[in-house]
Amino acid sequence: MPVQHTKAFGIYHWDTFDNVTLLVEESDSLPEAEAIVATKYGGRIGPHGADRVDVVNQAGTVVAQYTVA
Repeated sequence: MPVQHTKAFGIYHWDTFDNVTLLVEESDSLPEAEAIVATKYGGRIGPHGADRVDVVNQAGTVVAQYTVA
């Protein structure tokens, strides 16, 4: 995944229906990124979601991954 964020971590939402990945937020730390995902997606996170949210570091490595409805 190409890195589009300037902070340490980018939060990307992959809309599987449209096959589009969007940068939705950036953070300075992994705990901050995880808190943003929890706040933004809350009850939509679960094993049966079609979309995916990835937390990506500056090297382009996915460090956390969530499926969301």
